[in-house]
Amino acid sequence: MSITEPLPPGQPIEEDEELQLFADPDGAYEEFEPDRPPLIGPDGRVRLSFSRIDTLENCPQAFRYSYIDQLPGVPAPALSFGSSIHAALEAFYDRKLPEPPTEDELLAMLYEAWDSTGYRHLDRDEQVRHYRHAQRVLQQFHRRAAPNYHLPVKTEAWFEMPVGDRALVVGSIDRVDLRDGELHVVDYKTNRQAKSRQHVAGSLQLAIYALACEHLYGRLPRSVALDFVVADIVVAVDIDDIDLEGARARIDAAAGIVLEGGYTPTPGWLCDWCDFRSICPAWPDDAARDALGELERRAARLRRQVTRSVAELRAVEAGLERVRGELADAPQPQLPREQP
Repeated sequence: MSITEPLPPGQPIEEDEELQLFADPDGAYEEFEPDRPPLIGPDGRVRLSFSRIDTLENCPQAFRYSYIDQLPGVPAPALSFGSSIHAALEAFYDRKLPEPPTEDELLAMLYEAWDSTGYRHLDRDEQVRHYRHAQRVLQQFHRRAAPNYHLPVKTEAWFEMPVGDRALVVGSIDRVDLRDGELHVVDYKTNRQAKSRQHVAGSLQLAIYALACEHLYGRLPRSVALDFVVADIVVAVDIDDIDLEGARARIDAAAGIVLEGGYTPTPGWLCDWCDFRSICPAWPDDAARDALGELERRAARLRRQVTRSVAELRAVEAGLERVRGELADAPQPQLPREQP
């Protein structure tokens, strides 16, 4: 399938050539260790995030497939849509100027940030529809945010926070604001519908972000909020309504499951959306062989990409080495002497 570039505002999609991957004849590529940190660090702490805890609580078997076996999930439009909106909004607030970017500038930020990974299985008209929808969402956000634009304390505030004796929780807060001397945490959501205030107050993710805010800045935020940018609704909750101790307990319990290695499947309604259902022992059927075959084909495509990247890197390094040698061996130019 052809790789489609994101659309600039008002521009049609151009036809691209199909991406051609090639394999090294010998299938050889450099051995390397994964660059992601280990699940359990040298200090014995389990490296967790909200998404890891959420997956683990829903189904330990899915957690195992994702974070221990490191099997790739299936790219989905919703994930690409969410990552594109998040990146554009990060750029919107990260310009370090007191005046807000214009609507056209925000749309240009979307163009630069557009993630087409989850759309490649869709036809071109469907891809255009999703992109136009993202444009409308950001136009709507601009109308709401621009009149009260302010520079945040931080966007994408990264944290690595020890919790108890067994967990290290990592992640990034979408936005930390400062209003009237108080910190306020904001997380963007691209759900089609907003959640209730009760649901937001019970959000483990927001409780983690509140604790992370204290870890980063030495104090808890006054409020935590979910900004449902598609629904154009912000649901904010006072910090006193957030169960921080309950969040610490859930984090510690998740770390305990990982340390014990108890990855048993928990079948339920979420299985219909699980990328690994066809290979899960809770759902034995003949599709498992086909699913493994698809995973093997994806691994082969990744191997070809690595082979190509290594070959390109070796060629560049060899060229640099030749140029360094020539420069080192070249005679130094003689500067003309000044005339008396």
